[in-house]
Amino acid sequence: MSGRTWTFLLLFLAGEVVGVGIGEWYFHLFLKAVPPVALSQFNTQAARIAYWLYGAGVGVGFFLWAWLGIAVNSLSRMGNKSDEKS
Repeated sequence: MSGRTWTFLLLFLAGEVVGVGIGEWYFHLFLKAVPPVALSQFNTQAARIAYWLYGAGVGVGFFLWAWLGIAVNSLSRMGNKSDEKS
């Protein structure tokens, strides 16, 4: 695989790790906010999965945002090269 493929793969994995970490952090905030009397085992596990999925979505958003930044940087470099030739 090329270096660019490894870069995007690592960027995606890093985004997902950070996103799921954010989801886990929100889950712990949820546990602190909701009284234990109102929580059952099912509700707790369903909330954990929901927050992990939310975090995975945030990770994809981070990846797309970084990919957009790489694309804009590449386009601006191409524009600068064409300006230098003129």
